[in-house]
Amino acid sequence: MYTDEKIAKVEGFALSSQYGDGKVFGQPKGKKSIGFIEITSESGVKGFGEAYCGIYSPELMKPIVDFLSSYLVGKSLNNLSFFNEIDMIPFIGYTGIIQGVRIGIELAVMDLIGKITEKPVHELFSVNEKKKEIKCYYSGGSVIFNTDEIKADIENLYNLGFEAFKMRVGYQSWRDDLDRVNTASLLMNKDDLMVDAIMGTLKNKWKLSEASNKIIDLEKFKIRWIEEPLCPTNLIEHKKLKEISKIPIAIGEAYSGNINFDTIISLQAADIVQIDATNSMGYNKLLDFSIKNEVEQATHVWGSSLSFIANAHLSCLSKNIKYLEYPSISFKVSEEILEEKININNGKYILNNYPGFGINITRSVKEKFKYEQNSGYKL
Repeated sequence: MYTDEKIAKVEGFALSSQYGDGKVFGQPKGKKSIGFIEITSESGVKGFGEAYCGIYSPELMKPIVDFLSSYLVGKSLNNLSFFNEIDMIPFIGYTGIIQGVRIGIELAVMDLIGKITEKPVHELFSVNEKKKEIKCYYSGGSVIFNTDEIKADIENLYNLGFEAFKMRVGYQSWRDDLDRVNTASLLMNKDDLMVDAIMGTLKNKWKLSEASNKIIDLEKFKIRWIEEPLCPTNLIEHKKLKEISKIPIAIGEAYSGNINFDTIISLQAADIVQIDATNSMGYNKLLDFSIKNEVEQATHVWGSSLSFIANAHLSCLSKNIKYLEYPSISFKVSEEILEEKININNGKYILNNYPGFGINITRSVKEKFKYEQNSGYKL
């Protein structure tokens, strides 16, 4: 299918990187942990993947990858059926953190194959209607920002050429949140304002009736979607909320494994399904899922430049993905692992042609950004 080379080595590790101005909500050490996978072929070529779960459980990256490496080492890259073996591990293989790490491993395999064949990952797939660019939305508006900081965030997004903006609510008083949303709504030129309630993150979660009332309050603003208005563990209530909400409901970033996404589709629990190449399901399955299901989709990105590029390639391969998330907060390691600069023009990502994902994590990078204990996300 791809190449006859075999996998010689599989390693999992976490790095810690300076994050924004060091005062980012949920990052008490001012740094962010990222979970990576490195796969080496028998000829010495290295591929890299990222697992979003490494942000929350960086210490588990190495032991889980060590456990899963027995399914990969010695296997040929011409047939990726070994991933099915991982998915079929009873009880633990098809969802949760095992699936989350396995997803990162598949990204590393696709990156490796791309480098060996000297093709960008998007060229490894034959699809109809492949896009050359994808619209990005500028994702910022931290839950701790006041109205002046929201204004500055929007000014920055326009200076960078973006037209769509996502902000967070749910942490401050609701009166203050409404002022913040009103500020953003008045400054936006188009109807591309998204509001993220981050109920998968915050400890004090909205109940169905509370979420419904808050959405009614938000109806007067120009809002493209309301994201995670309820705890992700209750898809039935998401379905109920979607049926009564006049604002489209977006969910998806909190789930790993096709079983969860198939349930969202079968229940019709969301207007917009958010998928993440580093967390949702293996790259091949995720692409199949995205193309097969006509529901509107957007990619979730809140990791390194590897996460962004993997989701960007996916976005250009599926006609159903309408938006690519562009995090407003950068961290230092992202620039240092890029082989080619990310090309964004007028708020759109332009598809590149660098082999694999265009990522290289050298020994010096690993030493410079060595994992720091307790740098994972914590409220």
